[in-house]
Amino acid sequence: MKTSLPIIAALFAALVAPAAATGTVRIQQHDNSVQTYTGVVMKIVGRTLTLTSADGVSTVVISGASCDRGADLIRCTGGGMSLKQDGVNHVIPFRSATFYFNLTDQDQALPLSTLKVAPHSVVFAAHTVKDTYITGSGKLDREPSQ
Repeated sequence: MKTSLPIIAALFAALVAPAAATGTVRIQQHDNSVQTYTGVVMKIVGRTLTLTSADGVSTVVISGASCDRGADLIRCTGGGMSLKQDGVNHVIPFRSATFYFNLTDQDQALPLSTLKVAPHSVVFAAHTVKDTYITGSGKLDREPSQ
C-alpha cells in the first residue's frame, strides 16, 4: 500500500529523531547453525537500523530503507546492509530486509500474519544472498518524535 507524499514526509520527519532499543538477534546460517545474541543495542536514526552486539565488537547496519506507515505500524524495507567487525566494514549482499515499528500502546498484528509486535517495539528480518537469516526484536527505550 503506497501512501501520499504528505504522509511520507511526516513519517520521514518522525523517523529522523533517534530512537533506541535493546533486544535479541538470531542468526541462522545456510548450514542451519544458529547463534542468538542478547543485549543487542538497536538504534534507529532516519531510515537506518543499527544493531550493535552487547560487547560492542560487531555492528550490522541496514540503511537506505523505504518506509510506509500503516494504520498502526511503520514498515521499512532495506536498502543496503553492512557488517563492521574488528574495524573492518563488509558489505553484505541481501535478498530482503524488513523492519516494523509499533509506536502504539497495544500489540499490533503483522500484515498477513498471526505474529504481533509488542507496544513500543521493533521487529525485523533479513535474508542474505548466502541464505543467512537475521531476525530480531527489541523494546524501544526511546522513540522517534511523532
